[in-house]
Amino acid sequence: MNRLALFLALSAAVFAVACGNSGSVVTPPPPVGGFTNASLKGQYVFSMSGSDTATGDFFARIGVFVADGQGGISSGVEDVNTPSVGQQTIAYTTSTYSIQADGRGTINLTNATRTLSFSVTLLSASQGLIVQTDPSLVGTASGSFYLQNPNSLTTGLSGNYVFDFSGVDSVSGGGPDSIVGQLVAPGGLFGTLTSGLIDENDSGSLLSAASFTGSNFQTDATYGPTFGRGTLSFIANGITYSYAYYIVDGTRVRMIEINSSALTVGDAISQSSVPSSNANFNGSFAFLASGSSNSGAITRIGRFTANGSGALSNIYADTNDAFTVASVPHGSLSATTYAIDTVNAGTGRGTLTFTDSKLGTYSFVFYLSSSSGGVIQDISANQVADGTLALQTGAPFSNASLAGDYGLNFSGVSQNNSTNAEGEEDYVGHLSFSSATSNNVTGVVDFTELSVFQVFPSVVVSGAGLAVGGDGTTSSGTRNSLTLTLSGTPSSTLHFVAYLVNSQTIYVAGTDNNRVISGIINVQNP
Repeated sequence: MNRLALFLALSAAVFAVACGNSGSVVTPPPPVGGFTNASLKGQYVFSMSGSDTATGDFFARIGVFVADGQGGISSGVEDVNTPSVGQQTIAYTTSTYSIQADGRGTINLTNATRTLSFSVTLLSASQGLIVQTDPSLVGTASGSFYLQNPNSLTTGLSGNYVFDFSGVDSVSGGGPDSIVGQLVAPGGLFGTLTSGLIDENDSGSLLSAASFTGSNFQTDATYGPTFGRGTLSFIANGITYSYAYYIVDGTRVRMIEINSSALTVGDAISQSSVPSSNANFNGSFAFLASGSSNSGAITRIGRFTANGSGALSNIYADTNDAFTVASVPHGSLSATTYAIDTVNAGTGRGTLTFTDSKLGTYSFVFYLSSSSGGVIQDISANQVADGTLALQTGAPFSNASLAGDYGLNFSGVSQNNSTNAEGEEDYVGHLSFSSATSNNVTGVVDFTELSVFQVFPSVVVSGAGLAVGGDGTTSSGTRNSLTLTLSGTPSSTLHFVAYLVNSQTIYVAGTDNNRVISGIINVQNP
């Protein structure tokens, strides 16, 4: 889901740029792989967010589409919400899709008024990545979709979940809003939550460990039995939070805020065996968070080692704050600590902090879904950001151990070098890494770039590729790097730092001075 571009007010200069072309286009080679139309079969729950070009608003959509395995979509429904229009529940009619051998493809979703086009990349038959690449440029958005388990629709909400919602709050002038927390549901199709706890960073105003004082949830009578839709609300610190949700399976629920001055969207993930003390939280973890600072869009990527006694070591972090890049450690590090919340025992809540003598203090709240990771919220001064936290496993890494096929989804903000206009950009595509130590990447991506107001389909990727060290963080004393050259005349090159979670997942954040972009690269399993 796109967090970087949540808070971008698109300037009029964006729309003064006429639709053009990227010069000469390199034709992609025939796709190779094990995917077909038959790989997409069943009901899939999607979630995506981005920017509406007509209003400049942040918007989000979640819902379900039903694929037949032969290129047809028989039905579906979505909840779409923008601050200017509000929430709408819209049914889809007969639609189409197409999947290539490398997992790349297109989905066209038709409702009563229009058809919207999306580019996708399958990671497997049960999971994919999606970006809105509609040629009408009504907006751009990115996110993901998961195969829905129909058996979970009769179970309802059941068990412990951690959640991460992000978006905007019109009460704070359309400022950034991030909510992380835990909820406990008793099971069933309606009722009240057993308990709940949230931390919110609303434009820098912090609400810490606030318990729920009232709640209810219920399955939607119209779309619940077929698509798993329902509504949920809770009260924390005297504020009512209301959401529509779609159940994916017993492990994931996708949610969007409705009937509120705020608009946040995200997932709730099932929780089990969470650490109850500092001693139970140990190992090396990578994290990726993105959002907004006082200067503009921001992304922060990093890693640390927790020692089981409340201390952190081996701390590295990279930040791109409104096109300015900084790396930790830059000076000396101090106050490198973490704490599992024992007051709210069993919630998976914790905090961590470290101070760089030249860059300042970095502070975070996290909620663990297990001892292997969870969600993280950046509460450092003057910024709002959130994302994922995951245990690093599988080291030592090498280019040989990472060779294979991957899907990617990047999102963020770019700046037009000619006009200085800024706009959201969203990428989805396929990469192949070879075992070579350099020039080891090939692939194809689709992307929408609003700073030039254009969709770019089937752009060939090559270049230096991935440089990786055995620890998953550094290579020859420097950060792991990913360099992707996009074909065209002129061509462009994207530069990233890369933090490896394991042999299947890589977190990346851009280091160029004309874009703030980040995302995740996942291995494909046809």
